[in-house]
Amino acid sequence: MKGRYAGCHMTTYGHILPGAQRINNWAKRMGSLSVRAKQRLKAIDWHKNNSENISRTARHFFLGRNTFKRWLKRFKQKGALGLEDRSRRPHHSRLPTTPTEIVIAALKTRRENPTWSKYKIHAYLKKQEINISGSSIGRILKRNNMIKEKISKRRQKSALNPKLRYPRDMVIKRPGDLIQMDTKHLRGIGGIKLYQFTAIDVLTKVKVLEGSSSISSFAAKKFLESCLKEYRYKIKAIQTDNGSEFSKHFDQYLKKLNITHYFIEAKSPKQNSYVERSIRTDVEDFYQQGNMRSTVKELNPLLKKWQNKYNNVRPHQALNYLTPNEYYQQFLNKKGRISTKEYIPLQT
Repeated sequence: MKGRYAGCHMTTYGHILPGAQRINNWAKRMGSLSVRAKQRLKAIDWHKNNSENISRTARHFFLGRNTFKRWLKRFKQKGALGLEDRSRRPHHSRLPTTPTEIVIAALKTRRENPTWSKYKIHAYLKKQEINISGSSIGRILKRNNMIKEKISKRRQKSALNPKLRYPRDMVIKRPGDLIQMDTKHLRGIGGIKLYQFTAIDVLTKVKVLEGSSSISSFAAKKFLESCLKEYRYKIKAIQTDNGSEFSKHFDQYLKKLNITHYFIEAKSPKQNSYVERSIRTDVEDFYQQGNMRSTVKELNPLLKKWQNKYNNVRPHQALNYLTPNEYYQQFLNKKGRISTKEYIPLQT
C-alpha cells in the first residue's frame, strides 16, 4: 500500500507497523518535516525496499549500524515525527544554586533599572553586601527572559571597540571647547546624491558648511581642515555620531592634532542636538528656498553665502537675538575673561 510522508513519496508499512498510516497522517497535519528528518525517512524507506538488511543500508548511506538502528527504533515508536532532531541538553544539567533571596534582589534591581547591565547590577548589589557574580546575574536574567538580544549584541560590539563619550558634567565655557559635526544627505537636481558637512560651535553657534560628493572619512578629514582654517581659534574637542565618515582618516587626524573626539551613543541624535537643529534650519531657510543644485561646484558658493548670512546676519533667539559672530565678539570684549592672543575674531 502506497502513501506519503510529509510531502515525500514513501512506502507505508501498515501491515508491519499497525497504525503507521494514522501516525503519518498526524505528521502531515503537524506540518512538513525538517530536511534532516526527510533524509532519515529516505534511508528507512530504502531499507524496507532492500531486504531490510541493516548492514547494507548503513553502507549505502555511509552510516553506522547503531545510528541507523536508533532511527529505525524511533520510527517504529513515533513514526515520521520520531526522526526529528532531539534536544541535546544533558539529562542531568546543573540546577541553579543561587539563594532565592539573591535571585529576587537581582530581578528587582533589573526591573527598576531595565537598562542596567549584569555588571552594573553586580556592583549595585555588592554595595548592599549581596555577593553574586556578574555571570550568575546574567544567567538569572536569561532564565527569566529579561535580556534583549539586539541590545546585548550591540553592547558586545561596542565593548570590542570602546568609544569616548561626552562627559555629561562637562561645562562649555569658551569657544572651541566643543564643536558638533554631522552630515546631511541631499538629493541634488536630477537625483544626484550630494552631502553637506556641518560643524557648529556649541557656545557661540558659529558654524561652517561645505558640500561634498563623497561621504568618506577622507572627505570628512578635508572638511575638518576647512574648519581649522575658518574657526581661527583652538578647537579642543569635536563630537560626532558613529557614522563611518567620522572614523579612520578623520579620527586619526584628530589624534594627530591632539583634539579629543567624542562619539554620541548609538541611535541618540539628541546628544548632537545643536548641529541637528542647525541642519533643520539649513533645510527650511536654504534648501526649501530653491538653493539646491546638481553639483558640488554649483552648491558650495551658495552654501558659503548662506553660512555668512547665518553667522553674521540672522538673529538667533538662543543668543538673545544676536548673530553668532556678534555673540562671539561680545565674548571677546569681556575684560579679564580670555586672552585675545588665543582667540582671534572671525573674519566677516
